[in-house]
Amino acid sequence: MRSVSWTRSDPWAAGGTLAVAVALAVGALSAVVGDHAGSTTLWVVVALGAAGLGLAVRASASAVAVAALLAALEIRDPAPWGTWAVAGGLLFLFALRRPRFDAIAAGAVVAGGTLLAAYNPYAPGQDHGSVGAFGIVTLTAAMVGVGQWVQAQRRYVIAELGRRRQEAERRREEVARHVAEERLRIARELHDSVAHHLAVVSVHTNVAKANLDSSREVSRRALDEVQAATRSVMEELGVVLGVLRASESEVAPAAPVDAPADAAMIGELLESFAGIGLKVDAEGLDHLLALAPVARTAARRILQESLTNAQRYGDGGAHVTVDPPAGGYVTLSVRNSWVPRETGSAGSGLGLVGMEERVHALGGTFHAGPDAKGFLVTAQLPAAAPRRTAKETSG
Repeated sequence: MRSVSWTRSDPWAAGGTLAVAVALAVGALSAVVGDHAGSTTLWVVVALGAAGLGLAVRASASAVAVAALLAALEIRDPAPWGTWAVAGGLLFLFALRRPRFDAIAAGAVVAGGTLLAAYNPYAPGQDHGSVGAFGIVTLTAAMVGVGQWVQAQRRYVIAELGRRRQEAERRREEVARHVAEERLRIARELHDSVAHHLAVVSVHTNVAKANLDSSREVSRRALDEVQAATRSVMEELGVVLGVLRASESEVAPAAPVDAPADAAMIGELLESFAGIGLKVDAEGLDHLLALAPVARTAARRILQESLTNAQRYGDGGAHVTVDPPAGGYVTLSVRNSWVPRETGSAGSGLGLVGMEERVHALGGTFHAGPDAKGFLVTAQLPAAAPRRTAKETSG
């Protein structure tokens, strides 16, 4: 049953089987009518061919013996045209499913049997038919070659399909990885920007509420700050949503921010924290100009998140230190007093995770945690040729 299904699903096997069946039908018809009617040898050829066909469909080695015997009978007593192809068809079906060595060995057995029958010195008086022997040997070589060629083509197709499946799987994994990385990047941007602005909104809302009756001017300034922080949040959310809604071809790469503009943004960031009551002492901020644009952006976000945590959990003060470039790295440190609180929100911890991911993505190192003097955030960011950067900045 399995052999029948294999023959149906394989056009080459079906074609070979049909060719042998047609040749056997011609032989059977010739054994009934025509010049060879009643030939015992012809009926033997037909019977052996039918048995060999069943064996060849199963790729049995016995089919090779049948093919060799049929070739020898064809040389010693030529049958009608058509039956000479039975041996070649059986050999083709065998070579179609067996390894190369087995197919070549089978061809050698059939060719050897043919030559032995044609040039047997112990069978005098026979018309050995050297031309017929040459034809059958040629047919044998052709059937083995075609069968192995079909196998090689199948192996190539299977290997190519496997390679394409692996390539498709690799691309799917790469797309999934890019999507995950983009989601993490957007989550970091949202957290870093929104957390700071919401802290500003919270502080100025409390100031406006506390001075609503006593000082309308203070309340109005506080509400103005709330409006400004809200606008900033909406602008940054608009940028992120625009990226999410746009197709890949519509998304333009972000233009790099130059060092003076980045320095101005850092200054505005520190002023915004001063406006909500956080006293920030900073040393060595100019060393941040030695960083590449992407590293400066990461440093600004680390400052933003660290100072937001200092304002939320500290005592109203923070100290920022930026060390000169050393060993190819610029070290940024933010320290604030920290006392564990029994009440209130302890935060989600996503800010620290986001800072660590930013630094590691740039090949730097990151550490955050309490020490003897409070809570310390330290990030080592790779510097980008500080001497050259200094000359370009001064120029």
